[in-house]
Amino acid sequence: MQEFPSDKVFVRVCHVKQGYEDRERHILKEFGRRGVPVHFFLDWDVADITEETRASFVGSDKLRPSEVSLALKQVGIWREFLETDKPFCLVFEDDVFLDADFVGKLGECIAEFGSADRKAVVYLGSGSNYYVPRWKLRKDQRLYPGLHARCADSYLITRPVAKARLDWLAEHKLSKPIDHQIEHIDEKLGIEMLWFERPIVEQGSQNGAFQSSVAGSARYLWLKRISWSWKKASRRFFGHNARGKSNSRKSA
Repeated sequence: MQEFPSDKVFVRVCHVKQGYEDRERHILKEFGRRGVPVHFFLDWDVADITEETRASFVGSDKLRPSEVSLALKQVGIWREFLETDKPFCLVFEDDVFLDADFVGKLGECIAEFGSADRKAVVYLGSGSNYYVPRWKLRKDQRLYPGLHARCADSYLITRPVAKARLDWLAEHKLSKPIDHQIEHIDEKLGIEMLWFERPIVEQGSQNGAFQSSVAGSARYLWLKRISWSWKKASRRFFGHNARGKSNSRKSA
């Protein structure tokens, strides 16, 4: 097994202090067998967020407490990352499944990415079943320009990206769930959005392994698994739109 590049990559997993023990066990097992170090980020649970914190950070009353918590966790990870001297930061949510050769393919990602001074984010997962269509894939190419963000369950950023996002948030308040918010920030700041193909992470709350900890779901997990598998098969071939038309997040 290839060794994880701990000297280059800062790793954190968004989790909670109490509850979701099934996810904790899952991450410890999943990361352990892939050779990825586990470092949970436990600050900013819902119970930790005061009205003062919410008022200073959030600009929308429509955001759920769980959405604010997840956003603060991700922001906290970026801040901790900048306190280190490592060039890359790898952020996970606590329901992810990793490719069997995750570490090897992460190495390919970093090699193709190039300079750590690059202002870019790499989405490693298949969030909402977004894929580059099969006919656009090129031999020995892993990174492709993304049409938009691909959820916030698994992504790699550099120091310039973390700093730019934090600077933006110092002047603006959070108004969207964190995946949509960082997409908005990155578009405003000209940060490249790259998709790793084929993805090396799947989100358990989307593929039917777990219920969503943010929004919940009224659907049975078995039905979610069927829907996810169908979309995965069709979109890996045609791209986001099963009829081969241009991608659109609204139809996810």
